[in-house]
This record gives sequence, C-alpha cells and structure tokens, in this order.
Amino acid sequence: MHFKSGKRGIAAALLASALLLSPSVALAQDGFDFGGDDGMDFGGGDGMDFGGDGSMDFGGGSTTTTQEIDMTSPAYAAYSQAKSLIDSKQYAEGAKVLYDTIAVGDDASFALSNQLHFELGRAFYNMGYYQSALNHFDLVTTGSKEFDDTLPYLVQIGRELPGEPRRYSRVYDNYLDKFPTEVDPSLYSEVGYILAMAAYRESKLDDVVFFVGNVAQDSSYYPRSRYLEGVTYVRQNNGQAALDSFKETLRWLDEKKEREPLNASEIQLREFTVAALGRVFYQVGSTLWKMGEREKASNSWNTALKYYNAFSRNSSMWLESLFEASWTYYRVDHFGKALGLLLTLNSPFFNDKYYPEAMLLQATIYYTNCHYDRVVDILTDYKATYEPLKAQVDKLVARLFQPEEVYDFLNMVQHADKDSYDPTLQQVLDAAVQDRDLRRGLAYIDMLDEEVKRIDNDPQIAGTPLAETMKQDIVGVKALSISEVGKKGKQRLERLQEELRDLSNRALDIEIETTEKYAARVELKEQDPHALDEFEQEINGVLKADDEHLFWTFDGEYWQDELGYYWYYIYSRCGR
Repeated sequence: MHFKSGKRGIAAALLASALLLSPSVALAQDGFDFGGDDGMDFGGGDGMDFGGDGSMDFGGGSTTTTQEIDMTSPAYAAYSQAKSLIDSKQYAEGAKVLYDTIAVGDDASFALSNQLHFELGRAFYNMGYYQSALNHFDLVTTGSKEFDDTLPYLVQIGRELPGEPRRYSRVYDNYLDKFPTEVDPSLYSEVGYILAMAAYRESKLDDVVFFVGNVAQDSSYYPRSRYLEGVTYVRQNNGQAALDSFKETLRWLDEKKEREPLNASEIQLREFTVAALGRVFYQVGSTLWKMGEREKASNSWNTALKYYNAFSRNSSMWLESLFEASWTYYRVDHFGKALGLLLTLNSPFFNDKYYPEAMLLQATIYYTNCHYDRVVDILTDYKATYEPLKAQVDKLVARLFQPEEVYDFLNMVQHADKDSYDPTLQQVLDAAVQDRDLRRGLAYIDMLDEEVKRIDNDPQIAGTPLAETMKQDIVGVKALSISEVGKKGKQRLERLQEELRDLSNRALDIEIETTEKYAARVELKEQDPHALDEFEQEINGVLKADDEHLFWTFDGEYWQDELGYYWYYIYSRCGR
C-alpha cells in the first residue's frame, strides 16, 4: 500500500542535479560532487555585440614598427595591402595576400610575423573560421602590441568554441600579469571569470576567490562567477561561505527574472544553484550527525529537502533529484516517502535511465526495517540486471586500448540508434557520454569537421593553397583533440567500471548482513513461534491520507501525472 497524490496538473517538485558528473553517487558515504573538472561552464554567448554587421574590430589591428622591419620591402607592402582589405571587410582577399606573404619566408616577412599572423587571424575570425583564426592568434608572440590586441579575440573565440581544450588556460598562462590594469574595460568581468575558471581547474582555490571578486554585479558573468565561488568554498569545506555565494547567485537571477525572462543558460544555472544549496545542507547534516548533533542534523536535512522540492518534472535534472531526495528522506527516517520516490524512479517511464544505486537504497531501507525477504528479492533483481552489465563494461574497457579507439566508440555511441544496444548497456553508455567535459570535447571535434566542410564549400577560397593549409592545420588540431577526448573517455569508462564494482561489493555486504539477520530471526521463531507476532502483522486498517493525497492500493499501474507524489507504506518488523 502507499499514498498517491490526488493533485492533478501540479508539477512534482524536485531538485535538479546535473552537477553530478557520475551517474551513481553514494550519498551516504561521500556526499555530492559539485563540479568535477569544470562543471561551471554554462556556455553560449552573452549577448555582447562587437560590431553592427557581425564583424568584430578591437582597434583595426596594429602596426609595430621596429628596426627589424623593412618598410620598403615587398612583404611590408603586401601586409599594408592586406590590412587595408581586411579593414574594408574584404576578408578573403586580404587572407590570400597574407598567406602568400607568409609563404615567402624571407627575412622581411619573418620580421613581420606578428602582424601577418594577427591580421590573418582577424580575417579568419570575421569569416567565421574560428579554429583557423585561433591557429594564427596562437603564433603571435608575447611582448608585441599584436599580442595585447589578441586577447579580445581569444575571449570571443572561447564563446564560439566552448569545448576548445585551452579556452581558459590560454588566457591564464599568457595574460595573467596584465589583469586587471591592461585589460579592456568591456572585457574586464569576463576575463576575471575566465581566469577564475582556469585557477579552479588547477585547484588554485584562493586565486579563484580573488578573480571572482573582480567580476562586476552588472555583468552577465556575475551569477556564474558567484556560483563558481560557492563550489570553490565547498571544496575548501567552508559551508557557510558556500551558502552565501549560492544565495547571492539566486538573488541576482531572481532579480533579473522580475525584470525579464532568464535565458537558457541562466535557467540552467539557477537549477544548478538550488541543487548546490540542497547538497550543502545535506553535507552539513551528515557532518553534524557524525558529531552527535542529531537534532541539528535533522534540521539541516529537512532544509535540504526544501530545496529538493523546488523543481518541476519538466526539468532535465528531475530524475537525479528523485534519487538525491530519496537519500535525504532516508536520513530523516521518512522511509515511506523515500520508497515512493524510488518507486517513481524505477517506473517503466524511465527504463532507459541508469540508477543502479536506487535499488541498493531500496534494499537498505527494507533492511533497516527488517523486511529481509524484500531485501533478498531486490538484491536478486539487482544481480540479475547489473552483474551481466558489469561483465560487459569490463570487456569494453579491456578492449579499448588506444585513445583513438575510445573516441571512435564514444562518437558512435553518441550518434547511434538507441535500439542498437542492450537497453541496460545503453544506460551506461549514455551516462558516459553525458559527462559534460567529455561531451564538450566531442562537440568541439564536430565543430572542427564542420569548419573543414565550410572551407570546402566557400567559393571565395575553396581549392586555393590557403584553403588546403587551413584544412591541414585543422586536421592536426583534430588529431590532438581526438587523443585528448579519448583519454578522458577512457577515464570515464574506467570510473563507471569502478562504480559498478563498488556497487556490487555494497550489494554483497547487504546480502551478507541480511543472511545473518534472517537466520537469527528464523532461529528466534523456532525457539518461540510467537516471539515476533507483534511486529509481523500489517496494519489492516485504511490509513488516513492528508489533504494533498488520496489512498490508493498500488497494483503495478503507474499514472504519469502522479510520478513523484507516491508514498509507500512501510512498517518496522524489527521489534524492540
């Protein structure tokens, strides 16, 4: 028996949890993952416009005159011609002149190297060839004026290529000493955020807090910066500071929402922030419990539940919230609600989702209440489902040796027909590809392929030596990126393998404990057949539902509009 909600059309309010990079999180042991490598990147542009026609010009390039430059040379004349063409938005023609000049390779063109590569990068950027532009901006050397002028382009290209591996580190490594005094005021906050992200990836947590402090409140990067600050404080075990940062993120977003609708990335950020608040209170509760502060721990867990109950079913992170909330209900001894959420999670509507630990949580709740027969049934189902899956993943990891093999496999999985794999295996493969950092890497490689296609179809440059060199450079970048993505993919699959191994060990531990308890119960009943009668009897009377629920006898039929509202009735058989 269970309680079933009688409310129609009311979204089941639960917590969003896409911050979790792992498909399975052992809350009772280690708490939550607040971001892994860089889980704070919400991508996309921010509405900043650097040119009325879509082009971008931060000063029209530069001309650095040094003694080494022969201003009477053909190379300088070609450079001047190309710059004039680019300034007049004849980007393809200017790029061809620059390419030919660089190809000469004489002393004069070498002396003009910074100017030539900068202008070629500027031309490619405005033609929409962002990787090609980046390839040439990377050749501009430190100390030149062109090097300083390159920073705004690197920032903008980072928006266009969010999966580019050095998006943050390139700015950190090359422009750190120029921040903030030598950074264009229009980019001040964004560069501060970029530097904070780079510092976070390098675990320079105090630096993260410093750089976040340089992001202005009127910047679109302010809320994500404060979110990053909160995640940083979590890593520093500073719970109160983390809460303050997350609440400031919500304040900014909610104030904007009152003025105008939030964009997609801001909506996602808000969900992540509320999820993070729930997790902080969950972790604080766990810490208080270990310290013996039981009442304070329960209060903290109940506060976490308020955040877990803040999201509707149309959130892409709703299912994760079911799982996280069920753990919290378990910690506050609200076993019926925990089982109700797990009943939803395990419904046929979500057969393609990967939540193996949900079954172990069910088993744990039944074990806690001494329903050993149910524990045995659940563990039997778990082993039948996930032990063969574990064997498949073990074989998969053993077979994929080289990073290129892993990339080919993950790329195939990403684009494969969902019916091409065993449904349970597909759950795991989807979980692997859903790692945000890995997914951005795969998307970046797709963008490289798309850029090559556009070069081939561009009537202004297709078939020219310039185009062939552009494609060759991109092919080289792609090879390195495939290797990097393959390594990350291998690590991700190995992590999934380890998670399944750990879960199998936990299942075995529960099984051993259950067997011992079951045997003791049988022995007790053999000694006194009536010893446990008081605790073996179900309550036969119809339980009274509250104003928000109807009593319903569950017969295996799920109603989609009631998902998330189920309560499961469970009583303790443990005795005194």
